[in-house]
Amino acid sequence: HLGLAFFLQVHGIQFMEFSEVENQDDYYSTEAGCIHTQDQQGVHVMYEEALSDLKELEAELLLVASHYIEKERGHKVGSQPKSGQDWGWAHAGVDRFAVLYDIWTWEAALLENKRQLLDNYFEAYQHTLDPEERFALAQVMTDIVHRRPRFDLSHPYFVKACREECTCLRLHLQLVRGILTQQIERQREYVQRIWREDHLDNSNTFGLPLNIVCKQLISINNSCPASKNIYLLEFHPSLSLVALIPKALEHLFQEACHAYRPTSASGLASLERHVLQLALGLWLTPATPEACYSAQLQKDLFSAKVMGDPFLVGEIGLLAFKSAADEGRKQGQDSHVLLLEMFSKLLELLTLRHRLIEMSLESAHLARLYKELAWEMGFEEFHLDLRPVHFEFASHRDRADQPPPVFITSLLEDGARVDSRYSPTALVLAISEVDDNQIGKFSFYTKEAILKLLLHSGVENMQVTLACQAAQKNALMVAVQQVYFYHTPQGSCPANVEVSLHDREARGMSSLPPANVRL
Repeated sequence: HLGLAFFLQVHGIQFMEFSEVENQDDYYSTEAGCIHTQDQQGVHVMYEEALSDLKELEAELLLVASHYIEKERGHKVGSQPKSGQDWGWAHAGVDRFAVLYDIWTWEAALLENKRQLLDNYFEAYQHTLDPEERFALAQVMTDIVHRRPRFDLSHPYFVKACREECTCLRLHLQLVRGILTQQIERQREYVQRIWREDHLDNSNTFGLPLNIVCKQLISINNSCPASKNIYLLEFHPSLSLVALIPKALEHLFQEACHAYRPTSASGLASLERHVLQLALGLWLTPATPEACYSAQLQKDLFSAKVMGDPFLVGEIGLLAFKSAADEGRKQGQDSHVLLLEMFSKLLELLTLRHRLIEMSLESAHLARLYKELAWEMGFEEFHLDLRPVHFEFASHRDRADQPPPVFITSLLEDGARVDSRYSPTALVLAISEVDDNQIGKFSFYTKEAILKLLLHSGVENMQVTLACQAAQKNALMVAVQQVYFYHTPQGSCPANVEVSLHDREARGMSSLPPANVRL
C-alpha cells in the first residue's frame, strides 16, 4: 500500500538518486495464508503506515457493525430506555462477538481476493519497461488496494455486500488471469516463430523482440504464479496493456448504469457482477469477426502468412528497391533517395493494411449489432444491405406519382414497394460499392501481389479503400448509437444484456415495429 502510493509520487529512478535515503530490500513471504514482512536481517516487521491503516480499518468496521446492530428488529428509533427494559433497548440479545467475527472474516476474504488480483497486475508490472505504462499499472493496483464494499445501509446485514464485492474481485481475477495467459502464449509462439534458425544470422536480428532462453522456469510471486511460470530471461512488455482492462470495465459499467439505472448500492454491485460475467464470457472466448467476410478476402487481407513475417517483408522491400533502382539509374536518380522512398511506401502499406483490418473488424461487430436492432424494429437482415438505386438503372413502375409511405409498417405490409431484398452470404468491404475491379482489387497473400502494390499505385488505392471503410464504419456507428439513444432494455434484470438474433427468433418476437416509428 505504502510502496504503491509512494511510487505514484516519485518515479523509481528518481528515488534511487536521493542520497539521504538508505535503500533496503525487504522480503515478503506467505505462510498459512498470511503475508509476512522481513527486513534485510530476517526480522519480522510491520510498517508504521500499515499499523495506521489497520487502526482506520478497525474504526470503519466498528462503525459498520454498530449500524447493523442498531438495525436489530427490537430497536425503535426515538425510544428511550425505561426502568427494567434497558436490556432490550441496548440490544443485549445481539451476539456482538458473532458480528465482529463475521465482519473480520469477510474483511479477511476481501483482502485475500485483493491480494490475488494484485499478484496478476504485479506480474504484468514486472514485464513492463515503459515508465508511463508502469505508472498506469501502479495506479490500477492502488485503486484495487483502496476498493471497499458497497454497503447498503437499508439491508438487515452486511454479509451480502461483502459477498458481492468478493465475487466481483474473483471475476475480475479470472478475466485478468485469462488475458495474461493467452497473451503470454501468443507472444511465445510469435517469438519462437521469428527466431527460427533458418531465418537468422548475425546481421538481421536488429529490431526483433528479445529471444526466450528456455532453461529455467521461475515464479515472480513468492507464493505461487498468478498466471503461469515464465523463464528467467523471458520478458513480454505487451502485458502492460492489461492496465486498459479496468478502463474498459468502467466504461461498460457506466453504459450499463445509464441503461438500467440502479437505485441502490446493492443494485450497483449486482450490475457490476453481471458486467464482469458478460466480459468474462466474451473476452476470453473472443469471436472471429473476420469469418463474416468471404474466404477469398480472409486470405487476401487478414492472412498473416507474409505480412506477419518481418523477414519476408524485408525481402519484399529489397526486391522492390532493386526493381525501382534499375529504372532509377536510367533516369539518374539517387539510390539513397530511392531506398528511403521505397521503404517509406512499405511502412505506409503496412500501416494501411493494419488500419483496414481494424476498420473491417469494427464494421463486422457494428453490422451484427445493426441486424439485431433492425430485427427489434421490425426489419429483416436485408435492411443492412439496402442501397439507393441509380436513376438510370431503376425499373419503370406505374403510379409513380404516389407519395412514399410515411410509416415503416406501410412499407413492410406492401412488399411490392421494395425493389430487392438482397442479403449477401458474407460481408464485403465498402470499396466494393464504388469500385471492385481496380481500386478494390488487392492481395497481401503472396510476395508477388505485395510487390505489385508497391511498384504501382497500390498505396494510393489502399488509402481510398481505407477511407471508404472508415466512412462505412462511421455510418454504422451513428446508426447504432441513434437507436441505442432511444432504446429501452427489455426487463429489469441485467442478465438479459446479451441477447442474440437467434434468441429473438426462437422467442417469436414480433417483426412489426411500433406504429409511430417514421422512416
